[in-house]
Parts: sequence; C-alpha cells; structure tokens
Amino acid sequence: MGLTEVTDGKKVVISHIDGGRGARKKLMDLGMIPGVPVTILRRCGHNPMLLSVMGRQVILGRGMAEKVFVR
Repeated sequence: MGLTEVTDGKKVVISHIDGGRGARKKLMDLGMIPGVPVTILRRCGHNPMLLSVMGRQVILGRGMAEKVFVR
C-alpha cells in the first residue's frame, strides 16, 4: 500500500521506496528507510503530509510520498 493511502493516526512500517537514486536518497536522508515505523500525523488531500519518523516530525510532499510504500 502507498503512504498516501494511509489515514491520519495510523502507524505503518516502510516496506520499500520506488523512484530514482536521487529521490531514494532524499527520502532516506529524512529517515524514510525500509523497516522504520512511521506515524501519519496529518494528511490533507493533495497537500503535504505531516509524519513522525524516528521521533522527528517530517513534512513530505505528495509527489515524494507516492514513492513510499508501507505495510
């Protein structure tokens, strides 16, 4: 399932990241690493998502969020 499909308040685990090397590196620099738990704090339609990753709040645009898949 894609990260953009997860509802507010849900805790999921990153399964994999699609995209080119640059996109994967940027996401991994933000802590979006396979196996890491992520909590969706706020998801507002097509606006950026607010996430909790490794104890930090991260804002992720929809385009980048569509590259992250979770279980």
